[in-house]
Amino acid sequence: MNKKEEIYQDITANCDIILELLKPFEAENETPEGRMIYQCRWLKEQVNAKTLPLPTKEYIQTLKYVAAEQLLHHLASSEENYRKEIGIYLYRLLKLVKNKQLLKPPYYPATINMIDALINLLKQANRPLSEHEQGMIPELEQLKTLLAEGKIEPPLMSSLPDYPHFNDVYVIFESSIDDLPNGKYLCKTVANLIFEGIRPDTWTSPEEAERETRALLRN
Repeated sequence: MNKKEEIYQDITANCDIILELLKPFEAENETPEGRMIYQCRWLKEQVNAKTLPLPTKEYIQTLKYVAAEQLLHHLASSEENYRKEIGIYLYRLLKLVKNKQLLKPPYYPATINMIDALINLLKQANRPLSEHEQGMIPELEQLKTLLAEGKIEPPLMSSLPDYPHFNDVYVIFESSIDDLPNGKYLCKTVANLIFEGIRPDTWTSPEEAERETRALLRN
């Protein structure tokens, strides 16, 4: 399966989950639930017709607005369950229409390799680490353990503040370890995998991802 086919398939799957959640509601323009039904139907129609451009920038205003404002928050069974019951599917759709491949369980071993490579880089740094760079090591160890034990499901989305050292080291376009060999790539990729739930374009299969990440561990 090529990248476009996989993204199309994942758009359909996530739209189906959202439509199932919205079953009690009518398709209408007067409510966020009704507009979201139209949005998911449109995305599915475009995918089925193989006419949805990737990335998609037009005709997804409803998706962006509903996700940003958490307008379906009231459908969750509880406040703390919004992310895993509703928010995660909206978030994944936003990544998919941007032509991003999702991180999935078969890619978790490669993700753990990436985290290990970042940990090794920090431990073997050729300069003293800052307080936050040093503090990021146990945070990465914790993320690796939680992922291996199936206790977290990327994307963690707004959970980045729960990892204050990572949050201080990494920002969207740069990190404080960009000066270390491969530091920028490793930090950004781990952040994308764990907090954004998206994987590199080069990870075309779990096997390819493992080969790529094992090579990083040998360096």
